[in-house]
Amino acid sequence: MMNLLIWVAIIFVAHAALYLLLGTTHWLLVTIEATAVWTVVLAVVQYFVRSRRKERA
Repeated sequence: MMNLLIWVAIIFVAHAALYLLLGTTHWLLVTIEATAVWTVVLAVVQYFVRSRRKERA
């Protein structure tokens, strides 16, 4: 769980920097939306990886 939170924080900072540099008007909203999408993707991947590990054990 902690690794997922670290990745989410890194993704948030990266998106914030990107949208600020691009001059996006609503950079904070876009950053939150992009981070939310990546959080769902990472959570699903983590779920499947953990379930595969349990099947092998």
